[in-house]
Amino acid sequence: MSRPADPVHHDHDQALALAVLFLTGSVLLMSCWAGPVTTFAAVAVLVVTAYVAPGLARCLAVRRAVRRLLRALPGG
Repeated sequence: MSRPADPVHHDHDQALALAVLFLTGSVLLMSCWAGPVTTFAAVAVLVVTAYVAPGLARCLAVRRAVRRLLRALPGG
C-alpha cells in the first residue's frame, strides 16, 4: 500500500533518504580512517544524542517554565 501523493511527506522522505545516505557515507569513510571501534562509538553517540535531545529539550523547557511560574506567584 502506498500513501497518497503529499508534498510534505515527499519532502520528509527525501530529507530522510539524504540523511541516511550521508550517515552511511560518513560511516564508511570514518571506518577507513579511524577504525571500526572508533567509528561505532562515534556513530552510536550521534544516534543516541539525536534520539535523546528532543525529550531533554522539552524537559528543560518545562522546568524553566515551572521555575518562572513559581517566581511569579506571590510569596515566591
